[in-house]
Amino acid sequence: MSPYLISGQLRREKKKELSQLKSFVKNFWFYEDVDRVYGGGLDDNTCHKMIKDAEEKIKLLESELLKPSLDIARDNKINLIFEE
Repeated sequence: MSPYLISGQLRREKKKELSQLKSFVKNFWFYEDVDRVYGGGLDDNTCHKMIKDAEEKIKLLESELLKPSLDIARDNKINLIFEE
């Protein structure tokens, strides 16, 4: 039994998406600088908006992936009741 609410293939897909988003944010300015050197590139406002959107998506995915399974959450609540 998985300790997380999302498990199996769906979890692997979400973790892959999370990894790709983190890589995008990490490497964004390097590739943007290369584009600008060769005469292309985006304006700064668009760049900051793209990074902000990616960071929000990263936070959302991380919070989804950290949610405990319902059984574990129930067990934690029961343990808290008996500890009091």
